[in-house]
Amino acid sequence: MNKTLLLDELVEKELLDSEQRIVIEEYEKRKPVSLFVFIRTLLYTSISAFVGAVGVLIYQNIDTIGHSVLIGLIALATAGCFYYISKNVAAYRPEKVEQSAPYFDVVLLLGCLLFLALEGYVQYQYEIFGTRYGMAVMIPCVLFFYLAYRYDHQGVLSLAVTALASWVGLSATPSKLLVENDFSDPEVIRNAVIFGAAVMAGSWILKRQRIKAHFTYTYILLAGTLYLSACLGGIFTQDRWQLVFGLLLGAGCWYLYKNALAEKSLFFLLLSTIFAYVGFTYLLFNNVSNALMEALGSFYVLASAAGIVWFFLTYKKILGKK
Repeated sequence: MNKTLLLDELVEKELLDSEQRIVIEEYEKRKPVSLFVFIRTLLYTSISAFVGAVGVLIYQNIDTIGHSVLIGLIALATAGCFYYISKNVAAYRPEKVEQSAPYFDVVLLLGCLLFLALEGYVQYQYEIFGTRYGMAVMIPCVLFFYLAYRYDHQGVLSLAVTALASWVGLSATPSKLLVENDFSDPEVIRNAVIFGAAVMAGSWILKRQRIKAHFTYTYILLAGTLYLSACLGGIFTQDRWQLVFGLLLGAGCWYLYKNALAEKSLFFLLLSTIFAYVGFTYLLFNNVSNALMEALGSFYVLASAAGIVWFFLTYKKILGKK
């Protein structure tokens, strides 16, 4: 609702007087506005556009410019990015580090994306890895993990986790999680559960050791979502192992719930609640007799609706937020 209309409505209902309305209106006009998120989003969008433009340049001019020239230009740009970050990086510390150099995070992410473009181009053109595609994925994976921890960059960490997932044949990016992973395939489900559990266990150990504890959010966002999705896939498609996948799902949801409380994260709380509700509901309706479900189905739907209302009314209290 427009703020002016809202103020008018409050005045009409005599919840505000005219003087209070003027004070609030003046405050809204003069209050400072943070441009940090806007500028940061614009910079990351610019990086994506630049890397995409490099790909278009390669495609449209491959016959006129030549492979060696294009590879050399991309390699120079990549080396320039890494040279900049190596000269301006702060000393390593296991806790969170704020880099003081301007555009440090942006340049580091650009260098990593250019490295991926360079490696992909060289592999496509010269097949330096042959058919050993796993090596082509593992090299940037190892490099990005090192860069993420050395330079304290969660965006690069997400690239590393995604590369690691690709190495085991999975997609961990949110936009492709449910599209490219066939959760009706038992092998995909098994690999996703093992991968997600292993990554989350590793992040828990690192957090306990206080080594970049703030990276836990990225690990859970990617590996945790993949793990829970795979558990649901197992519940839906593997009838013989429904109970096992149900217990695994419950354990994963509990882990996300505990992290939601620790981090005061609404997102983790939503994930744990939604996945737990879907899994429990499916198991309930799939394993209870039809006669009983006909009797209790309506009550369950009403109770679920009431639970949703209660959740949104009390989630701040659950997370300990004011």
